[in-house]
Amino acid sequence: MPEISARTRRSVWMRQFLVQGCWNYEGMQNVGFAYAILPALREIYAGRPEEALKSVKRHLEFFNTHPVMASVVLGAAVRLEDAAASGETDPKEIGAFKMGMMGSLGAIGDAFFWGSLRPMASVAGAILALVHPLAGIVALLALYNATHLAVRFRGFSAGIAGKEAAVAWLKEEALNVKTDRRKLAAAILGGVYAGIFTGRHAVFGETGFHAAALFLIGAAAIQFVTMMFRKAVSPSEILSFLLLVGVLILWQ
Repeated sequence: MPEISARTRRSVWMRQFLVQGCWNYEGMQNVGFAYAILPALREIYAGRPEEALKSVKRHLEFFNTHPVMASVVLGAAVRLEDAAASGETDPKEIGAFKMGMMGSLGAIGDAFFWGSLRPMASVAGAILALVHPLAGIVALLALYNATHLAVRFRGFSAGIAGKEAAVAWLKEEALNVKTDRRKLAAAILGGVYAGIFTGRHAVFGETGFHAAALFLIGAAAIQFVTMMFRKAVSPSEILSFLLLVGVLILWQ
């Protein structure tokens, strides 16, 4: 099997960021996925236009998963197309693999990125925004993007090594365990934010009643955030609001 060029792999990896660029109700991410894998199909089926057209049509079938986790399927699909072009595998296996992986990857990605990583990054940014607004913004973007870019890169590399390697990488990565850890970190940081906010205003409060009231409000906020985590409700919007509140407090 000829090795796919590094230039083509880079092109496919970069295009994965547009997997939702033509999202539609009928095929959802199918057009974006076909666009992302197109450079690889052009190289694999060079000089065989009819087979290339069939391969593009294969990837225009229904596809939908978490956009970050799509990198795993994308890499594996490139390897499977390469094997299909050389007659080492049945082209039908490509669609079967995509359909089998997209549901579980969607659930894993939603829980990890939307349900734990984004809230954790948001509340960390809210805390640092009390120091300086730009520090909060940088912290939020750095914490989230460093993780999601790393997963995109490692997932694509594992996928392009083969579907077995992709499955092995998912087991090794253990994103379900990391999800629980980040949810706990987000809850703790949420308590820290409420404590800092309450402490600052209690110190500058004019009366004991004012300080006590702020303390009770802070305690209630901590309890509310904790309850949301226990009920598996994503607090992303709440934590994003806290970031905005922190920025406004400092700006005043």
